[in-house]
Amino acid sequence: MAETLLIIFVLFVLIGMPIGIALGVGALGAAILYPALNPIIIPTRFVGLLSDSFLLLSAPLFILAGNLAARGGVARAIIDLATALVGRFRGGLAYVNIVDSMLFGGISGSAVADVSALGTFLIPQMERKGYDRDFATALTISTAIMAPIIPPSIIAVIYAWMADESVAAIFAAGYLPGLLVGIGMAVPVFVIARKRNYPKEKPPTAREFMVVLRNALPALMIPIIIMGGILFGLFTPTEAAAVAVVYALIVPPFFYHEPSWRELPRIFADSARLSGVIGLIIGLVGAFGWVLTYSKFPFVVADAIGSIAPTWWLFMMLVIALYVLLGTFLTPSEIILVTVPVLLPGAIAVGIHPIHFGMVCVIASAVGHITPPVGLCLFVGMSISGLPMEKLMRPLVPFLCAIIAVLFVVAFVPEITLWLPRAWGLIK
Repeated sequence: MAETLLIIFVLFVLIGMPIGIALGVGALGAAILYPALNPIIIPTRFVGLLSDSFLLLSAPLFILAGNLAARGGVARAIIDLATALVGRFRGGLAYVNIVDSMLFGGISGSAVADVSALGTFLIPQMERKGYDRDFATALTISTAIMAPIIPPSIIAVIYAWMADESVAAIFAAGYLPGLLVGIGMAVPVFVIARKRNYPKEKPPTAREFMVVLRNALPALMIPIIIMGGILFGLFTPTEAAAVAVVYALIVPPFFYHEPSWRELPRIFADSARLSGVIGLIIGLVGAFGWVLTYSKFPFVVADAIGSIAPTWWLFMMLVIALYVLLGTFLTPSEIILVTVPVLLPGAIAVGIHPIHFGMVCVIASAVGHITPPVGLCLFVGMSISGLPMEKLMRPLVPFLCAIIAVLFVVAFVPEITLWLPRAWGLIK
């Protein structure tokens, strides 16, 4: 049964069918071919999965909050603050790019929103200051992967739902890895900036810094409200996402005079479109996963992995290699949705904590944002800079190597992800 399901799925993906539709066709095909399954189960699982989960409602709300923030003057305020903090160093705007993505990632939760909002300002500004356009574009694309790692992360919400784990715990697990990714990317920036003698920015006076900080505080309150409210038990993750939407609707227009009311319909439509795509995939993955589970396929895979990779570190290496490969033709959310039901039992069997495994999955799948041929951030960066893909491949290599190096450190040192959730009492 599972073999038929996977063969149909892979076949339709290879002929170019969208991943979500291929999942549904595979599940329906298996249900039709095997009398033990009733085809009516497929739409039942689809509808039931999307209507029974209060947690999943947080995903479209975080998407909407991120889009409102991205077009509400928040990005410009964050850029000004990052410039005041790190612009004084050699290659200052490159470090600004990294810090921006750290801060904005804690607001949007979306790598694509990060590139769209920050790249529009930073890439032209860096080029005007004497930075190479391919370097500026490659850096902006690479730093955006911190958005799915640093909470609130849409991918982390999807993993928590699929693994039946605490959203607060997986959010808390993302802070230190996100910081390490930023530090990792600062290493090639340090080397390249000195080699090419990129400029420094003028250090701000104490008064100028306070003005910039005061202007950025309304934007910085978004991640504080989200995580603070969840950690102190004031609201659930879904309620936190709703509060973030209300805050993003009211505060940016008041403080930054953006976005205008005329822009709101387009922002809501864009958010609905992306949410609909994710919802369609989740519903069809539910039917796909139910057929897999019915056939006991995840447990067969777990046993097979246990024989191939009997130790947890070898299992992690296989997962990282698989995710980086899948990232070349699937989006991060698709990778998580398709693989977690199959791989999680194997991870638990070899002694890996589900939160640790989840953060490794989030980082490894996020690498797919910047790898061709379907890296979404790569294409957004190309559209902003006007550079073709082949011009960006070489500049991307040092940043991609830095991300992969940090990924292995996070995978092989579990306490990097587990220390904060334990310290905050979110896991044992």
